[in-house]
Amino acid sequence: MQLKPFKATILNPKLENRAELVCPVYDTIDASRYDKYSAKRNNVIHITTRRESVAKSDFVDHAKQTLNRFFDDGILIETEKSSFYIYGVRYRLSEAIMEQIPEEARRDTYFAFGLVALVKVEKLNEHNVLGHEKTFEANTLERYHLMKECCMNFSPIIAEYNMPGHDVNRIFEDYLGFHRPDLKIDARKKPIIDVVLNGARHLLWELSDEEIIGKIQQLLTDKRVMILDGHHRYTASYQLSRDRVEGYTLMMLLEGGDRALVLLPWHRCVKKCHSEDLWTRIRANFAIEYYDRSNCEDAMVAINSKLSAHDGDVRLGMYDGEKFYLLRADKDRIKKLAEERDERIGLDVISLHEWLINPTLIGKPEDILFTASPQDAIENVDRGAYQVAFFLKPLRIADVEYKAEVEKKVFPQKSTLFLPKVAEGVVMRRFKEVG
Repeated sequence: MQLKPFKATILNPKLENRAELVCPVYDTIDASRYDKYSAKRNNVIHITTRRESVAKSDFVDHAKQTLNRFFDDGILIETEKSSFYIYGVRYRLSEAIMEQIPEEARRDTYFAFGLVALVKVEKLNEHNVLGHEKTFEANTLERYHLMKECCMNFSPIIAEYNMPGHDVNRIFEDYLGFHRPDLKIDARKKPIIDVVLNGARHLLWELSDEEIIGKIQQLLTDKRVMILDGHHRYTASYQLSRDRVEGYTLMMLLEGGDRALVLLPWHRCVKKCHSEDLWTRIRANFAIEYYDRSNCEDAMVAINSKLSAHDGDVRLGMYDGEKFYLLRADKDRIKKLAEERDERIGLDVISLHEWLINPTLIGKPEDILFTASPQDAIENVDRGAYQVAFFLKPLRIADVEYKAEVEKKVFPQKSTLFLPKVAEGVVMRRFKEVG
């Protein structure tokens, strides 16, 4: 893996309201969130995220004009030196999210470190950069046109690497003078960005020491990385490299063994489906355990406990407004599915879509709601907005690595949710066209 330092584009440190100018990553923003962040004229959402009702070409033109204004008005500036950057995210999890995590992995405070650097772009899954999630051409093209016209990486792609000795993270902690999850800011090494977004604190330190940069490059030069978040942005970056526009892209590299890296499932809410056909398919493929809806909390505790077991069985949770259900897949049918697809990881989400959702869905796939919160899924069904909710078990980092490196397959979209998420506006990078 080839990586190099760069001059970062950041919000001007002289601005006192920088926390009001950042926003979540573009693909996590719905209409109500867009309204919230776009109310601030100088929020970076105006250059990173398209409002659903706006044409793609119009958005790109507007983003380019707004970006130029941000630079002209001094809202965005570029750092003076080519550097590496330490991106820290200190965050907590809600009780509903925490309940889905194995007890030994639960913590009061999580504090992740990532190295922000430029990484040489190459074709995905051929050499040093691996992906694990399906991408869609339309989404990639939108990012490609935005990045090309604006000559910008708007936020770092998150990827993980293996380093059992934690060498890079130790360098970060030694350089900054504290050990996570504690945070003690040295007055001589203050972060150049320090903002809070939705309860998570995002910090960015500049690391320009050439000796340390060289040491980090040496430690990571023979590493492979796996993309956790940003498959469409990486695919767009690859197209830019093929067009000889830019050969490097912006990444945040985290150690896969970092205890602050959390992997959660995306649960599904189906707006409308053929109920009779759904139940016929459930009975044909699953053994069913029933849980009364009168005590929602106890039912979900029981279901989460059984979903979290890593014993080889494929299990799904389900709620239809009348009862909760644990669906245990027939082992012979799962074995056949695994052989047909030559896959053994992710069979829960694969069987859910192939056996239940896709054949019975009324409407478009876009009508499926994805949420990390089981409680949100339950409430959506209870208020009649959705007909049925499905709950999935959390994967492990090792499962995702096996999928990418051994099976060389990709998960269906929205199979994995990695935390922490970066905030857009904390660190960006402007490049110039070549040739």
